[in-house]
Amino acid sequence: MQVPWRPRRGYTIIELLIVMVIIAVLAGLAYVKMVPALQRGRVRSAASLLAGDLQYAQVLAARNREPIVITVNTASLTYQVTDRSGTYVFRSRDLGPTGEYGLDEVSAAPTTLEVFPNAVAAQSGTYVLGLNGYRRRVTFSRAGQIRVAVVP
Repeated sequence: MQVPWRPRRGYTIIELLIVMVIIAVLAGLAYVKMVPALQRGRVRSAASLLAGDLQYAQVLAARNREPIVITVNTASLTYQVTDRSGTYVFRSRDLGPTGEYGLDEVSAAPTTLEVFPNAVAAQSGTYVLGLNGYRRRVTFSRAGQIRVAVVP
């Protein structure tokens, strides 16, 4: 007895390849749109981290009853929170390409900021963190206020 002819079920390899190409194109477009948002997120996170470390320096100065120094190295894109003599390092952060945040710009004016036990600073400090043109500014006023803002 002869079995009647039935069409095959499933997809051909050509149909599967077309669907995979469409998915790859859509993924590529999504990646191009997501990269700037991810970079901005890294800059925002690094600015929040620096602001938190500045607050930590205020707390350390009050708790230890001695000045704490924040030193920024703009060449290596790092900063440290140390005691006044520099012998004890409380925090050390790498914000550059070798660090967690991969920033390409870290500037500071002044590069060394001293925080006293009453949470005030010897002078105000401004720190700018950036990646591919997007920048955030962290300011530390003489009165001890810390602010994070977008650099226009």
